[in-house]
This record gives sequence, structure tokens and C-alpha cells, in this order.
Amino acid sequence: MGILRSFLFVIVVILITIGGGYWVWVLTRPPEPLSPELETPKIAMEQIDPSRRAKPLFFTIAALPYMKEHWAEWSGAFRLPTPLPEEIAVPCDATLQSPSDWRALDRKWRFGALLLMGDPANFRPLLDYLRKSPDWTLTQIDPTSLVFERSPARAWTTANLPQLLAVFQTHSATEQKMARIWIAHRLMYLGEMPTARMLLDEVIKMDGQFPQGWTELAQLHGMQGKWEEALSAAERALSFDNHFRPAQMVQAHALYALGKFNRALDITRELYQAAPADLPTLLLHAKASHEAHAFVEEIDVLQRMIALLQGNSQPVGAWQIYLGQAYAATGYNTLAVDQFKTALQDINLSETQRAFVQKALERLESKGDLLNGGPSFPESSLLDAPEYRP
Repeated sequence: MGILRSFLFVIVVILITIGGGYWVWVLTRPPEPLSPELETPKIAMEQIDPSRRAKPLFFTIAALPYMKEHWAEWSGAFRLPTPLPEEIAVPCDATLQSPSDWRALDRKWRFGALLLMGDPANFRPLLDYLRKSPDWTLTQIDPTSLVFERSPARAWTTANLPQLLAVFQTHSATEQKMARIWIAHRLMYLGEMPTARMLLDEVIKMDGQFPQGWTELAQLHGMQGKWEEALSAAERALSFDNHFRPAQMVQAHALYALGKFNRALDITRELYQAAPADLPTLLLHAKASHEAHAFVEEIDVLQRMIALLQGNSQPVGAWQIYLGQAYAATGYNTLAVDQFKTALQDINLSETQRAFVQKALERLESKGDLLNGGPSFPESSLLDAPEYRP
């Protein structure tokens, strides 16, 4: 596992860059249209301290449609440094995985506030940095976004939660449930597990057959390493909708973590067929295939991953190492050699990775067993599982 730890950062960046922040996990859209309070950062934006509006606003690319619609309203107030919202969002989004790059951008533009709209899985490195930094304070949460303001500022706490939920008291039952789920999702990334659990318990009390509530509860258990509980909650969600993809994804994660690889593979096969271009699904299917020794399937999914990443100008050396191992495990030594040699051309490989490839080539030349002792896939983490939205 240690050899591949250096791969993990690359993988997270790849998933976010290819998805553009918009993952393909979806819910069935409720019959009624979603309100602006639930679908846009309206609540968070309106609560930003007016004194911050004389300084530039940092915002993620997920907020771009909202900012375009409200550009005249906000551009003057926030004294944004360039005339077009795209010219703000793109460089901002490019720093989400690198706090050092973000700090460089902040030194250039001196932001007054940060609007982090979208799934926290897409900006977790920056979020973790901001939570620890004395220079920034979390001041707002809504169902779509987190807001940080430059310290000193009045911090948002769970004591503010009743006021936030009160906004949705007159909304439909579906919106009241989804508001709690999406707020809980953000609280989970802030480490507020008890409050997130309380919200999810409220959802289940409101509607015990709502698969979204059980699925988010399964994810909460998974984030805490409680995989048996995660599996139970995911299966409860599936008892109400047996093809609910978010619940199937958590179920497969849980089975994989519990070492039940063949059962996990049965589920990832279905997910892969439904979403053959979704990188989180492809990664999980590749891992399950590998552990279940379904190497032909592993080869297929790795080939697809490599093609998708190359099409988006992303480095693929790590995946070519995995593919080389799978080829060797099935006896295709010539193809394995080709993959390993191609992987060595990737400048993003670490010295540890290069050393493994060289050793693998030596084993192949002596017809040794490459399957044992090779690098394993990165650890599965539901912290990186995408939020599902309609």
C-alpha cells in the first residue's frame, strides 16, 4: 500500500479535473422544481458580511452559472479583479487541490471571502487547509455551499443550524428532506458527525422509505470506518429502490472494505455498465476486479480509464503500471512489458514507482511472478465519494 500512497494525490486531481466538479451520480429529480435556496448559493451569498464586499470574491466553478446570472449584482459589490466571471472561476478552481497554489492566488488578489459551492469532495485539500488556518473563518453553510471570510469574522456554529433550517419550513416535504441531507453532507466534511447524524435521523423520521436519507447515512458510517453499519444502511436504501446508484456505490465500497470482493464485483459490474465514463465508478470496478482476480475485466476497465485520461491530457503512468500487472497476471507478458516501458515515459512517476517498474521488467525478463508483491490500488475512501444531486 505504501508504494501507491504517492499516487493518491494524482488520482484525486484526475477525478476532479475530468469531472469538472460535476460528477455523474444523480438522484431522480423531484417532481416539483427546486427552489433557488436549495439549488443555488443564494442563502450563503446574502449572508456574507457587507464589509467584505469591497474585496475580491473567490468562487468555485460550480458557482459560475449563478455568478453569470447575478454578475451585475455582485461584480461591483465585490470589486472583482477581471471583467468576466469565467476569468475568476477558472484560476480559482485550478487551486482547489493545492493550498500552496491557492495561497499564491490569494497573495495576488487578496480575497475578502471564499464561496465554495459544490461537493466538498471536489475541494477537500483546500477545505482542510482553511479549517486549520487562523487567517480564515467558516461563516456560512447552506445546502450548496460553504463560505469562509478573512479573520476576524463571526464563525458559523451548529447553534446557527435552526435558523438555516427555518428557511425551508414552508418548502415542500421533499425540499425539507433534501436540505437536511445536503447540509449534513457538508457537516460531515467539517467533522461535525453528531450534528450530521442528527439531521439524517430527522430525514429518516420524516420518511423512512426515502433512499437518499439511508444512502447518506451509509456514507456517514463509511467515513467513520463503520463498514458493517454502512453496508446495512446502503442495503436499507436499496430495499426501497434496488437500482439506486448512489446506494449501490456505497454498498460496493463497504463490501470491498469488508473483503467481500466477489460481491463487490457483482455490483461494480452493474455500475460500470450504467456509467462507463464515470471515473470513480471505473476506479472502484478496477479495484474489485483486481481483488477478485477478474483480470480480464480489470484490463478492460483500465484501458478505458487510460483512454479517458489521455483524452483530457492527464498523466496515466500510474494506471499503466496497474495495467501492466493485469497483463502479466493473465500471461500477456509482451503487453505487460509495453505498458511498463510506456509508464516510464511519464514524468509524473515518483522514484519509488520507477523502481517498481524496473524491478517488474526484470521479473518479466526472467519470467518471474509479477502478481505478488506489486503495488495495490489506493485505499477506498468515502470522503472522496461524490455528492448526489438531482
